[in-house]
Amino acid sequence: MTFRHDITLASIDVFPIRASGGVSPKMALGLMPTRPALLVRIRDVDGCLGWGEVWANFPPRANLHKAHIIEDVVAPHLRGARFVEPREIGALLCDQLSTYFLHVGQLEVFSHILAGIDTALWDLALRKAGRSFAEFMGLSEVSAQSYATSINAEDLERLIPHHASLGQTHFKLKIGFDEHGNREIVERAARLCPNGSRIMVDSNQSWTLETARNQLGNLEDLSLYFAEEPLPANAPLADCEELASSTDIPLAGGENVYGIESFCAMANVGLRILQPDVAKWGGVTGALDLARAMPQGACLWPHFMGTAVGQVAALSITAVLAEPSSCE
Repeated sequence: MTFRHDITLASIDVFPIRASGGVSPKMALGLMPTRPALLVRIRDVDGCLGWGEVWANFPPRANLHKAHIIEDVVAPHLRGARFVEPREIGALLCDQLSTYFLHVGQLEVFSHILAGIDTALWDLALRKAGRSFAEFMGLSEVSAQSYATSINAEDLERLIPHHASLGQTHFKLKIGFDEHGNREIVERAARLCPNGSRIMVDSNQSWTLETARNQLGNLEDLSLYFAEEPLPANAPLADCEELASSTDIPLAGGENVYGIESFCAMANVGLRILQPDVAKWGGVTGALDLARAMPQGACLWPHFMGTAVGQVAALSITAVLAEPSSCE
């Protein structure tokens, strides 16, 4: 599982796009007035290309901000750069630009950009090699498990039967809002789900430790598969450990975690489901590295909320991990 072609980069193009209309998922962050996204296309000197996606869901014009940063700051460092393995470009950019992004207070934005670039470089390197991701990884099975996500309380009766009819057996619900009882939402969903289904809940970092203990305690008997982001991603590890020890509901998180060391530290204090986002941190390289490094007892379920470009990358990672991994 190594690349062999020496590739010289020629250019990177950015495509900030936006979709309007539809129903926004309800989150602690608020509603999404539109669905922004940022795609990147990297070409080598031979005209071969690769596509990636940079996370840009929030704020509403985050895609424009990050597109400008790529054009103004990152692109000059990519032109003429050479690599065999995609991780080499990530290391190059970190070496040359980490201090810059530290100075301007946007290290996480830099991580988002690096993630999208890494995915594009994987796509480019695979095209150059004339191989699919499945072939490169030696997969005999090219399918991946997925789950239905971001189901609002108002949409349970409409969306759960619809997704169940498409074969879904795992459903993640948004909870943590005053106007709906969290237990009521889960009980309503359970009545709608096919036999054998699994229900997960996501409160989007909105609870304190005390609130999380109380809320999860009230859901303890409902056989939840996991509770996602019950605490802020930057909560003290001691709080994560205390919460994990206070509940039988497995805890999940990772879309707002950066770095393998941080993921492993959280897993070591009780986080069971690790959820890196291929467009926010690490790209394909980071997710595969994390899968090898994570402590025993943890499992990796790729997080994703964006366009088909990043979704395919997240599903590809899930296919490598196989069961019990499932992709959002």
